[in-house]
Amino acid sequence: MEYSYNGRKIRSVIDVYMSEYVTYFGGITWREVYMDYEKYVPAYRAAKEYLTKYFKGLLNIPGPNVALSYGHLASLGAPVTFPVDGEPNMSAFAGSIDEAIEILKASKGKDFSGNPLFRHYMDMCKYFKEAFNESKVTFRGFGWQGPLTSAMLMRGQDFLYDIYDEPEKCREYIYLMTDSIIDYVKFCRRLNGEPEFSNGFGICDDFASMIPPDMWDDFVVPYLNQEYEGLSNGTHRHLHAENLTPKHLKYLPKIKLNNFQPSVSDALTLQNVKENLDPGITLDWLLYGYVIIFMTDSKIEEWVDTTIKAGASVARTQIGALCFKQNKQDKIFTFLKAFDKYSNV
Repeated sequence: MEYSYNGRKIRSVIDVYMSEYVTYFGGITWREVYMDYEKYVPAYRAAKEYLTKYFKGLLNIPGPNVALSYGHLASLGAPVTFPVDGEPNMSAFAGSIDEAIEILKASKGKDFSGNPLFRHYMDMCKYFKEAFNESKVTFRGFGWQGPLTSAMLMRGQDFLYDIYDEPEKCREYIYLMTDSIIDYVKFCRRLNGEPEFSNGFGICDDFASMIPPDMWDDFVVPYLNQEYEGLSNGTHRHLHAENLTPKHLKYLPKIKLNNFQPSVSDALTLQNVKENLDPGITLDWLLYGYVIIFMTDSKIEEWVDTTIKAGASVARTQIGALCFKQNKQDKIFTFLKAFDKYSNV
């Protein structure tokens, strides 16, 4: 559906947490989602069939894909664990800023596909392509994080001391990390037969919020720009960064941002975002999946109206297995219905 308000296009988006549904409706464990793609296929089909039927085709059901955000770091040596009934996690693997720099220097020009997990994802994608007879299935899911998140994950919480104790080495470290991310993304694009440079690009960098606003010029802005410029020849730039504060927002024009998605950012409100976000940057505003299921229908409609009238270009919510466990899945119909008054039809 197309929607508009006062001549401005708006979108409703519902993020479907497909891996949760694959475990919930498909009867397999979280570890099996990531590690046993033969079990994943029938479990995915069961989940997709149920969701498509229940929501009458109104949801955009994600295709077969198992997303692991630590792919790039795993290829550099990060240890990744796969709990039986929980999402994967990784451990820091550089004991000092000097070691982190050396790891990144040594990895320059490496063949990322030599990593066992990388090869597992290659085999998984090949299996999905054959199982679903889908030519569009490519190597994906073995992902990456933004510069600051990657730097923090490699060093652990000690990174927050590095920026004070070793600022010059820290700048070199983040530069090298960003350069490695660029190499990794280009490697994956070549594997898929895609151009190395896209027409637009989005970065997810939640841990950028852990850098104080007055240090962004030194430790965040240059490296976000480095990644955008290294991977896109277009003008559209999207940033997903959780937990920012109003004081962070004035730095977003410095990365020539077009669209901002704060996701889970409790310090931000529609009012203080409107006061601090550059008017040239569109806003993607989220109603948390763990909140909507406990709202009344009238409160959901009020949230949609308030969000649209505040200037957001996207009003977004989430749907995961929790809504079915709480028997609150009909709240999604309420959310969609709240947009009826903005329909262009």
